[in-house]
Amino acid sequence: MEIKLDWLNKVKPGNTMKFLNLEYVQTDGDIYKLKATFPPETTNPMNMVQGGMITAALDDATAMVVISAYDFKIGPLTTDLHVLFHRPVEVGEAMIEVKIIKLGRKLATVEGKLYNCLLYTSDAADEGLGVDLGGRRI
Repeated sequence: MEIKLDWLNKVKPGNTMKFLNLEYVQTDGDIYKLKATFPPETTNPMNMVQGGMITAALDDATAMVVISAYDFKIGPLTTDLHVLFHRPVEVGEAMIEVKIIKLGRKLATVEGKLYNCLLYTSDAADEGLGVDLGGRRI
């Protein structure tokens, strides 16, 4: 199944998508990659992105993939949403990976993962640039 998401970069069909500047980046096999930008207004008292904002970004990203998969004929409603937080998310850009687990006639099961940490790359190592898993330059 081929799912087109380029339309998302032209039309953001919801206020949270506009607020988080949700954008389609690329498709890699069965993984759809999107980008969200968390502004300072999304922070909690610890100055990290509030968990509900992270959840909203994941909900919107997975919904856009499902809507596209159904050729805009079905608008999904989230009936069950589980979020497991592994570490805080900092203000700024975050990548979201979406994978459709099952696409039925009326129900879909989707997995979304959000990352905002940078990892070492060979280019970064060659240039003497190091970044720890929290996204801070070292």
